[in-house]
Amino acid sequence: MKLLRIRRGHSPNCSATGSVVGVALASAIGCAAIVNAFADRFTAWVHPRQQPEDPDPDPTADPDVEPTALSQEAPAPRIRLESFGGIVAWPNPPALLYVDEHATAEAIRAGAKKIGHPQTAPSGALSAPTEAHISVTERCPVKCTGCYLNAGPDLEHPKHLQDLERDLDGLAAMGVFEIALGGGEVAMHEDIVGICERIRNRGMTPNLTTSGFGLTRAMVERLAPLVGQINVSYDGVGEAYEASRGWKGEPLAKQAITRLKSAGVRVGVNTVLTKPNLPSLEPLAKQLAQLDVDEWQWLRFKPAGRGRETWSTLAPSTQALLTVWPTALALEETYGLTIRFDCALVPFLAAHGLPVQHLEALGVSGCPAGESLWARTANGQWNPCSFAHGLTPEFSSSSTAQAWHEEPTLNDWRSRAAQPEGACATCDYRAICRGGCRIVAHHLTGDALAPDPQCPRVQRDQTA
Repeated sequence: MKLLRIRRGHSPNCSATGSVVGVALASAIGCAAIVNAFADRFTAWVHPRQQPEDPDPDPTADPDVEPTALSQEAPAPRIRLESFGGIVAWPNPPALLYVDEHATAEAIRAGAKKIGHPQTAPSGALSAPTEAHISVTERCPVKCTGCYLNAGPDLEHPKHLQDLERDLDGLAAMGVFEIALGGGEVAMHEDIVGICERIRNRGMTPNLTTSGFGLTRAMVERLAPLVGQINVSYDGVGEAYEASRGWKGEPLAKQAITRLKSAGVRVGVNTVLTKPNLPSLEPLAKQLAQLDVDEWQWLRFKPAGRGRETWSTLAPSTQALLTVWPTALALEETYGLTIRFDCALVPFLAAHGLPVQHLEALGVSGCPAGESLWARTANGQWNPCSFAHGLTPEFSSSSTAQAWHEEPTLNDWRSRAAQPEGACATCDYRAICRGGCRIVAHHLTGDALAPDPQCPRVQRDQTA
């Protein structure tokens, strides 16, 4: 049995496919401990009689990953077939395990629930997304200065859910594991609980991201048994929050985290890295440690929506983004936090020369758009990612599966990742990074298929 790669955690937003970072990426021992711990858990599940009754976990392993078998109460893992074998949705701790054909057969014999209809994968992609980001509304009580959707209080929630129901049916039939719900302010949608129920009833896991508006105690209690994870947007302590987002939202974020934790919800925090908050991440780290969040995700600022207008004032420079890796290591060690980088930060992770094999094993991935990710706007249009609104022409098809295979923009982005040009063509990290952020490239060059202009390697190549 071979475990090909692991991607730990849920996917509460469309940038979440970057993966958990930390000392394991730089340490062969730490990387092996995590991989071996998940392999041991998998083996203990498929061959329970071969395992000792009280296995002794590797002391160097992630404390959330003890190599014990799943309890009888835990749901059976879901599995989707792929050309290399299969992808197993491990329930606890949550992770996607990419396994070979032998392990796939063992998982099915052990009772893993097969999902999706077997189909040939498009060139440069999985047979279906592992997660889809769905915007359910563009309405929000505030107008954040960098909002990628131009969301605001004057916009309306979509009134009809028939098209969403159809698309959820299509995604479930393809074997999608998780649905990341976003907005606008998703928690203020009048039927958000019902939407989560519809997703669960189709065998997929709903997650969502919120600023905290509308997240009453009653709603939290209804959402708690449905969601895999809820991420709260929290962009700084005190003045750093207001400078990053244009309004004083820190008290609301803290209240949301407290309510969710009290209800037993797995809670993450999204922090969009900006010029105002990047120098002051430590006070936020201290606050999040006190709030006992399960995960802290750092996201690169995207020039989409109002973010295009505020790019020059809010987006950190290349040199500033090169500090995120050592900063993350220091804060993880000091405060015991689990930090995750979004897909667009991978060029700045690769710039530190981390071992390629560690990045591959721990599921670190740059732009996943069209490879494992798909995004749907509130009006029902599909885009490679949720920030690509306006970059994808209208495309009609008879099914979501057909669109996943044939939509021209998806295939252009896949081809670009598979056969990059310029500095990306000779980069050792090209298969992991996938060329950096397409949204940044489009904003700064006018071409979404160009190399990411903020990438340190791209900049060195241009000045050589």
